[in-house]
Amino acid sequence: MILRRVIAELRAMPKFIYVLAAIAAFGIGVGLYRMAVGLGPTTNLTDESPWGIWISFDLATVALSGGAFTLAALVYVFQFDSLHAAVRPTVLAGLLGYSSVLVILLFDLGRWDRFYNVFLHPNFSSALLEVSWCIAAYSTILIYEFSPVLLQNSRLKWLLPTIKKYLIPLVIVGVTLSTMHQSSLGTLFVIMSPRVHPLWYSMLLPVFFLVSSLAAGISMVIAGATVSYWLFGRSLKIKTLSQLSWFLPWILGFYLVLKFGELIIANELDLLTEGGRYTALFWTELIIGAAIPIMLFAMKQVRTSRAASLFGASLVLGGVILNRFDVTWFGMKASGASYTPHWMEVALLVGVLSGVVLVYSLIARYFPVYEETYAVERAAKAAPAPALDGARPAEA
Repeated sequence: MILRRVIAELRAMPKFIYVLAAIAAFGIGVGLYRMAVGLGPTTNLTDESPWGIWISFDLATVALSGGAFTLAALVYVFQFDSLHAAVRPTVLAGLLGYSSVLVILLFDLGRWDRFYNVFLHPNFSSALLEVSWCIAAYSTILIYEFSPVLLQNSRLKWLLPTIKKYLIPLVIVGVTLSTMHQSSLGTLFVIMSPRVHPLWYSMLLPVFFLVSSLAAGISMVIAGATVSYWLFGRSLKIKTLSQLSWFLPWILGFYLVLKFGELIIANELDLLTEGGRYTALFWTELIIGAAIPIMLFAMKQVRTSRAASLFGASLVLGGVILNRFDVTWFGMKASGASYTPHWMEVALLVGVLSGVVLVYSLIARYFPVYEETYAVERAAKAAPAPALDGARPAEA
């Protein structure tokens, strides 16, 4: 009987689940091989280029995972109760994002089998110590925040009142920790002044990283809600997304003021017209990731359209990802040795990303991640026929 139910469930599973599982399994195989033979045969990392695509991925993913602390601050600290429906899917996305960062960091360690030394034998003179501790502690808090979803329909649901009792204090601690490590990641590159190109190097790098992570976090919520609308048939109200996207022009505008203001004070405006690869990357990052989204989200028509909001949010995400790759890789001055990722580095990365999407999809399928948004969907079905562009009448 149980076997029949399992087979029936497997047959009902969407085909993309199997594709993701196959890619993730291949990535796991590559990861196990890397653990067995070391970094040398499986990466193109060298003493001259000790940080590669994995570090760039980690910094970009941490920024994109900022939706969890951004939304937690808006809902629990600033009392934007109308955004509460977005908390569960956003916390899950943040938790999986940070988990993928920890997995990639494990593969990036020369002695991965001694990862625990960061806790047992901390090096207090290392800038990475605070980042490592903050990410580990914040990931634990995200697990706590998400635990009611996992326990709600289980025999352990009697634990829920106790968990909810301490939820808000821990959320506030989590917001503080996340703010610390988002900015501290920028601090890492402040101490690398000889390597980072002046277009990206600044004493304000910690502030740049923190502000851009706020924009990335909100954009991730908007993009995730739109994708889930199409994939799962469940999402947030368009009114809720409009409220969230209203913040973007202000955050991105503040970011641009900081970026150009810093260049003016440092008397480095001539770098903007210097030409070449660095100038092109810098302008691409700011125009696509900030200037165009500011104009888009300033329009109510964009904020109240799922397709247009997704487009604008994707631009912000692309800009922030490019920024993290610029700071950690593309914008680094040549050290005498070129670096191109080994195919195994890319395969492991794609495998981890596929695994994240796979786990998210399965949890969303079997647990009440979209519980509050499901009520919205049912209300929408009771309403008149939906509009084709996704702006359902019941959601207005």
